[in-house]
Amino acid sequence: MKKLLFLTALLAALAAEANTKIMFLFDTEDYTCDRSNDAIRDIANMLASEGVRGNFNIVGYLATRLLELKRHDVIDALKSHVIGSQTLYHTRHPDIAELGDNPSYEQAYRLTMADEAKALGMLDAAFGEGRCVFWCPPGNSVSAVAMDVYSDLGVPFSAGCGMTNDKASPLYAGMVVRPGQTVGGLWYFNQYHAPYSLDFHLESMLPREGHPCPDFKEVLGRLAQYDLLCLYMHPHMAVKTRHWDSLNYAKGNHVKWREWNVAPDRNPADTAVYYERFRAFIRAMKADGRFEITDFEAMKASLKPRRPIGAKDVPVIRAALLKDFNAVREPASWSVADAFQAAVRLLRGETQYVPGKVYGFLSRPQGVTEPAEVSADELRAAAKGIDLTTFLPAYFTVGGKRIGPADFLFAALEVLETGADKVTVSPRGQLGSFTYCPGVETMNIAGKWAHTPEFKDQYLSERLRLQLWTLRIE
Repeated sequence: MKKLLFLTALLAALAAEANTKIMFLFDTEDYTCDRSNDAIRDIANMLASEGVRGNFNIVGYLATRLLELKRHDVIDALKSHVIGSQTLYHTRHPDIAELGDNPSYEQAYRLTMADEAKALGMLDAAFGEGRCVFWCPPGNSVSAVAMDVYSDLGVPFSAGCGMTNDKASPLYAGMVVRPGQTVGGLWYFNQYHAPYSLDFHLESMLPREGHPCPDFKEVLGRLAQYDLLCLYMHPHMAVKTRHWDSLNYAKGNHVKWREWNVAPDRNPADTAVYYERFRAFIRAMKADGRFEITDFEAMKASLKPRRPIGAKDVPVIRAALLKDFNAVREPASWSVADAFQAAVRLLRGETQYVPGKVYGFLSRPQGVTEPAEVSADELRAAAKGIDLTTFLPAYFTVGGKRIGPADFLFAALEVLETGADKVTVSPRGQLGSFTYCPGVETMNIAGKWAHTPEFKDQYLSERLRLQLWTLRIE
């Protein structure tokens, strides 16, 4: 009997672990037409009636428009749901990617911070202070600068930043591709990235000639392959047949501010059919034991304190990095940048490092081109001068010799583990492996969405690549 109870409990635990977590996300954007606000209200109310919390990533200026239009019915409908940001003006130029593609990182950061702090202020004014817990870039506007800004604004989650499932689309070609259950979660540059599903999106249930409603059983079977997915839609598409921004801001600002072209309305009968299908899909998912519907506030509440790194952890970290110069997954989730911070602090005589905000580089790190010997005392002296509160330099000077950041890290770990007085650093790759985000290695997002022709992605994607040391899996 005891064995049976144990096996039952074990199977229940395994089943719980196998659940696919699903979040419903809503790219809530259209500030050009008040009819789109009806769809926000109706979808929010439908979700609430089904006991589901939606995640509404709302353009900052749309929050201001809701107050201006006195749409308190919409604001009230969103009270039970999770609020996120989809930047200040979405597609209006310069958009968040165009701001980030600046030769000066400092200037790109200041410009982006000015816009996004304003966006959060608009969300606070409409929905209450501190409601924003995630953000989502418009289109393919993945920006390390934006990740940095939102981290500093206290927003730890991002959605739609290219951390997709294993299907690519033309919009996301060359971006981060995230296979399903092989990765339990992905942190990059101090943000947890939740993947948008490209297998199925909620707008595929819209009535379209020649396209029947998807087979929910077949859809759920495909979605159950993954550990976490965001199913998304644009609320305005429930009542519109075109996207608002394609008429106003595709590759340029084509209208005067507030003199917008309004997207054509959808037939109200088709809208009603869509709502019926959406409700049926929610009920089918809730009835399927393979799925757990969650939200970003629940994820935030589930975050656990990070495990500190002490001297006892050095051997296992060093062994892991020698085997695969990438994120460390055992005995805890640590990035290469965490390992570097710990090594520097331990060399300084500190007893441990409690993981916090980490940085990669702003320019390509430069390693040694031939073997070089450095002493433990030289490493300790150099460690005292390393600023761990900002981006790491491309190289360090240790005992009068230039060595790369990875050279320094491996030399420091060897000294800390073995107590050696001198170590030899040899030529090696300095960034590590893009195994967990292969698309980042070659990505370039210029010309693939609504950005202006002047946007060339000269700096944006490279800066994202240079944050590879911050990647960790959890």
